[in-house]
Amino acid sequence: MQTPHEAPRIVVVGSMVLDLTVRVPHFPRRGETMFCSGFEMFAGGKGFNQAVTARRCGASVVMVGTVGNDPFGDLFLQILERETIDARFVSRQASIGTSLGIPLIDPSGENSIIGIPQANTRLSPADVEPARAEIGAGQVLLLQLEVPLEASLHGAEIARLGGAIVILNPAPAHLPLASLLRPGLDGRPLIDWLIPNEIEVEMLASMPAGGIDEAFSRSREAGEAAVRQAGRTLLARGLRRGVIVTLGARGAMIVTAESQERVPGFRVTPVDPTGAGDAFCGAFAVALAEGRPHAEAVRFANAAGAVSVTRPGAEPSLPRRDEVEALLAAGAGA
Repeated sequence: MQTPHEAPRIVVVGSMVLDLTVRVPHFPRRGETMFCSGFEMFAGGKGFNQAVTARRCGASVVMVGTVGNDPFGDLFLQILERETIDARFVSRQASIGTSLGIPLIDPSGENSIIGIPQANTRLSPADVEPARAEIGAGQVLLLQLEVPLEASLHGAEIARLGGAIVILNPAPAHLPLASLLRPGLDGRPLIDWLIPNEIEVEMLASMPAGGIDEAFSRSREAGEAAVRQAGRTLLARGLRRGVIVTLGARGAMIVTAESQERVPGFRVTPVDPTGAGDAFCGAFAVALAEGRPHAEAVRFANAAGAVSVTRPGAEPSLPRRDEVEALLAAGAGA
């Protein structure tokens, strides 16, 4: 457990993406041209969002990643400095631009995202290696799939040697499960916690697309059973601790070897879901690093994700600790 004066130490190896957010009347059909109601530009990317959330929730954070040698890259470095996140291990790419994303947001708050990965594709184990001391001294390492897997797994090997908790958010889910959960150099699992959303868990567990949502439409019990089964499938492939499936307003399901439990979400009015999963992961990492039991950490993370959907954009929506604690105190569970 952290002492009151000691901030938990978290390292993020991951992506930085400038989001060009477009508000659409509906998601476009093939060949359709439409007029849209708004455009905004936000700093984002899963690694960046998780790092900012962790910092705003009270952790000391180190960011490892890469951006272009362009004005967008300058913007990211300025924001990291403003947020007091250690950016010594953010490298610059001279031959390729900063990564871009184009979220399309419909009037209900649902989104689809077009990704243009650019600089994120260049992150390598050699870029991670200079942060070895920081990763080794950290309590939690956060990983995602918007940068090359080899860079992330190199960080996981370093973290395992130092005894850190390794969290992998398998998003976007574009790699086979065997690649993600392959054992470390010592033959044991590298990943402690896997945190997919319901679409990602369906893909990784080879379930029919939309199967979980369809099960919930029949009954809460059927939906929870479907999520538990998917979680157990992933757990059996090699994780040190467990699987946490994020379910939006329904909260999250925890699946470990010992138990399965759904932790309810919070009732809020959604504006923009961009970054909500990242807010969950960053907040969960902080709570674990503080020594909280995993169910309590998931409730803290649910509150962080709920706060984030109540305002637009990625970075501007990421919650601060007082906002998370206020929602927890209100107890508006779903």
